[in-house]
Amino acid sequence: MAATPTSVVFIPALLSDDAMYREVIEQLGEAVEAQVMVLSEPMMQANIETVLAKAPPTFVLAGTSYGGSIALEVALAAPERVSALWLMGCNPAAPDANVQELVGGLEAMPDAVIDMLAGLAVPKESTEAAEAFKAMASRIGGKAGAAQARALGSRSEASSRLGALQMPVLVIWGEADQIVPASVGQALADALPHAHFHVLPGCGHLPTLEEPAKCAELFVGFLKNEASQAH
Repeated sequence: MAATPTSVVFIPALLSDDAMYREVIEQLGEAVEAQVMVLSEPMMQANIETVLAKAPPTFVLAGTSYGGSIALEVALAAPERVSALWLMGCNPAAPDANVQELVGGLEAMPDAVIDMLAGLAVPKESTEAAEAFKAMASRIGGKAGAAQARALGSRSEASSRLGALQMPVLVIWGEADQIVPASVGQALADALPHAHFHVLPGCGHLPTLEEPAKCAELFVGFLKNEASQAH
């Protein structure tokens, strides 16, 4: 008898859409029932409510960067519904002051800010990933991107609350992440009671875009490991 697919909700990074996870979802195949939610409410609480309204009764939640921050908050708000977490590139500390600059930049000069973020998000040699990010960002647009940045600025710090999360967590980080260093990922994993931490050599801020096959492999292993421990 075929195993029932695992319900997984994916939340992309700032200025990103379903293309961020497309290759990973293809690699996962029938093992998962995937739902990608592009969220751009200007308040964090509204994004949390949207996920909980649209997601299945219980689900695995995956998020990158801004999407990871939302995923953490959803898990903290409704831990009984989130069976496992997959986090990449998110910072649980209080929002940085430069978030407001990002909001202003995306409203006033979206193209310039998108180019700057693409240069920071992926290593210089990852030209394909940079182009993919720029294409996603142009589809999302500066107005929605600014709303996403506002939501990031509206969140409260999560670092002191991480110990409450009892579900298993997969933490994948790019060794060359220039936006949120791998040391932040290590500290995040250390603060979570049941985390598995993996660093991807030479990878930047967007692991599923840069290393989809490796990410899918790690995620499948994580799900199998946790399923076997749950029985």
